[in-house]
Amino acid sequence: MLVEVIKAYKAQYKDPISFERDVIVQVLREDSEFLNWFWCRAPSGNEGWVHRSFLADTAATTKTTRPYSARELTVDGGESGTMIESLDGWTYIRLDSGVEGWLPQSHVRTVAGF
Repeated sequence: MLVEVIKAYKAQYKDPISFERDVIVQVLREDSEFLNWFWCRAPSGNEGWVHRSFLADTAATTKTTRPYSARELTVDGGESGTMIESLDGWTYIRLDSGVEGWLPQSHVRTVAGF
């Protein structure tokens, strides 16, 4: 699905959590603003928000179900790209420049006609 960034956003985390499938992560807390997002720590020590769909469980420690990166995009607005996935308030996008990452859904709109 083609999308346009309608609002500037600055990435919040310099070194976001990322992991491969079948890695054990620590689940530290649930997000009070965005349902189904959990603050986790990877074996690397990096921490960040992870959607429930990437976790086998939300217990203290759990295995990951698929590869993930919490990389956010820094954008000015007006950029266009393709929506890869949309999960409970956040959208993973591949910009036309080739850069990929997460943006709040409130900062993105579907391009008319697609």
